[in-house]
Amino acid sequence: MPRKSPRRTDELGYSMKAVVFAEDGRLAVRDLPRPVPGQDEMLLRTLLCGICGSDLYKIRHRTVSPGAVLGHEIVAVVEQASPLWGHSIPVGSRVTVSNHIPCGRCPSCLRGKISMCRQFQSTKMEPGGLAEFILVSGLHMPHGVIPLPDGIPDETAILLEPLGCCIRAFERWKPEAGGRILVIGLGLIGILMVMLSRSTGAIPVGVDPLEARRELASRKGCEQVFALEEIGRIGAVQGVIVTHCDDVTMNMAVGAVESGGWIGLFAGPREQRSIRCDLQSIYRKEIDLIPSYSTGPGQMRKALDLVTRGALDTNGLVSDVMPVEEIDRALEMAETQQAIKVALRFWG
Repeated sequence: MPRKSPRRTDELGYSMKAVVFAEDGRLAVRDLPRPVPGQDEMLLRTLLCGICGSDLYKIRHRTVSPGAVLGHEIVAVVEQASPLWGHSIPVGSRVTVSNHIPCGRCPSCLRGKISMCRQFQSTKMEPGGLAEFILVSGLHMPHGVIPLPDGIPDETAILLEPLGCCIRAFERWKPEAGGRILVIGLGLIGILMVMLSRSTGAIPVGVDPLEARRELASRKGCEQVFALEEIGRIGAVQGVIVTHCDDVTMNMAVGAVESGGWIGLFAGPREQRSIRCDLQSIYRKEIDLIPSYSTGPGQMRKALDLVTRGALDTNGLVSDVMPVEEIDRALEMAETQQAIKVALRFWG
């Protein structure tokens, strides 16, 4: 089904700030008309929105059209509740949202490949998370709008979407307790993978060129950490999680994984090009190459449960929170890996 544009109240003059993909390929803070919810929709007031690697990719390669509003890792407050769902998610509720909603009935959903579902691919918050006000559709209700407990800070809540992505990946990869798992790339996603590995009983080891990231990964439970030049010391591993994909990391993964093991592909190439990889070894070692893309509301709710129970320590992972007007600085910090996670605040 096609994505619909949010209805707007131009004639009433209501406006909001939004971070818009401009004609020159940069992001700019602009005033846009506020969307108006329909009978089955909900209007949210955005508090915080994280910058995701997928946002950076879209900006870098201009894969979105001018005027697009990016962002999907949000914490928001219900500004106007749907008459159909206001009793369960009332005005004033603090929530996060699963950007995409699988139908749960199609062949892709029934095979567990929810990101291939046509409804999943056509649903999203409008106009995007980097806006003061966003619409969520009737298809998001009720499971895709997730109320947040008072004890979960905003900076933790914006991690539920990327953590949900990692949980879905683990559902596909099925790491075994006691097995050594190599995590290539120890940015935010890599560290979440380290903590999830620990929670399943696997033994995570990690590799990253940046000492600060290796140190943080160690504090978050990584059994051993290595610089790139130390890759020969790692030894065989049951599985490899690739969070940064290029010729070097893919061949590193193929070389490290044991025969009959698996490589979990959590990222595509940073640049729009093909990867040169040792397919002969993948074939002869019978290595399973298993990609995983995105998350659904079920995995985000599992993420909330883990964080609420204190099973994962996410403190310090959102390293920088700044006003939305500082979007240029936020993007620079994210692109140059000066921060583990950058978020933009709209209110307060």
